[in-house]
Amino acid sequence: MTEKFGITVKLATALARHTGNQKQIGCKVNGEDDLASVLNDLEDQFPGIKAKICSADVDLRDSINVYVNGDNVRYLNGLKTALKQGDVVNIIPAVAAG
Repeated sequence: MTEKFGITVKLATALARHTGNQKQIGCKVNGEDDLASVLNDLEDQFPGIKAKICSADVDLRDSINVYVNGDNVRYLNGLKTALKQGDVVNIIPAVAAG
């Protein structure tokens, strides 16, 4: 999937409900794309999904973890994390136990 679309976004089952149960989605990238632009691409493909990932102030929700090639974007550049051809983005709801 990455060859045709640029990057692959993998969604946990809870988020895949908003994509017609697609757990793996291809997104196009160019040399200046970052995580925010990929989330906008997802929103274009699946209206309403961005609200499940980002808060109203356009930051990642505390209950969502996003990884680019296995690295948590909270420790990179957040939504400004640069993406390139072949990257894999995993979007996973945080798990809480109590």
